[in-house]
Amino acid sequence: MNVVAYVDLLGLRYTGAGPHAIILSQDKAIAKKIFGFHGIKTPFFATSYRGRIEHCHDISFPLIVKPSWEDGSIGIDAGAVVKNVKEMMERVQYIQDEFDSPALIEEYIEGREIYAGILGSYERAQVLPLVELDLSKLPEGTPKIASYDVKFEKNTEAYKLTKSAIAENLDDETRKRMEDTALAAYRALKLRDYGRIDMRLAPNGDVYVIEANPNPWLASRQEFAMAAKASGLSYTEMIGAIIDLAMTRYLNADLTNAAAMH
Repeated sequence: MNVVAYVDLLGLRYTGAGPHAIILSQDKAIAKKIFGFHGIKTPFFATSYRGRIEHCHDISFPLIVKPSWEDGSIGIDAGAVVKNVKEMMERVQYIQDEFDSPALIEEYIEGREIYAGILGSYERAQVLPLVELDLSKLPEGTPKIASYDVKFEKNTEAYKLTKSAIAENLDDETRKRMEDTALAAYRALKLRDYGRIDMRLAPNGDVYVIEANPNPWLASRQEFAMAAKASGLSYTEMIGAIIDLAMTRYLNADLTNAAAMH
């Protein structure tokens, strides 16, 4: 957020979310409260920091405990999913000691992990083909979560047994609900140009927003580029589309300012 705010102060132009959107997205507890205000389903949660309970729903085990202010699955491993009060308290202490961050204590939602890449801003934003992170092959007893190992540790069994691919076996009604939910979350947090909304599809069909990612990883083999390719965009066309969106946004702002001066 601070880097983007500084770039804004310098008057430089850039792609992606502004500082407002980044702080709303990075503080997961605030983001979840905003989702709740807009009627977007998200797991019930509590936050705790140094003995203070800052917010609390009536939640029940199993829970997932993670840092409230981190991203990139930092602080999330197999021990993040807890089944009783003792495990929860130990994990909260770990989060506070390791990251000096409030602990986000959240309902653990069993289900499919599905990501919605979004291109565009405001009412013109569009959802790219949905991508699923297949966690079904993780060893028995291992929580089905997108842990740091699953995402980044290439030498681990968890990394080798998981893969992302375009989501299949979604009926039209479910796909439409997921797309609408992702768009609502994207707009609620004021994301622009491009972003990714992470969701869980529960066995009963309920769609939960887990978190929003402004300026998600754009490497050619990652989920956003995978979704763009499935929509018919080459990698260079995807990058070009993001730049065009930002250029149009600045042009519109210049025209608005010019009109106001006259």
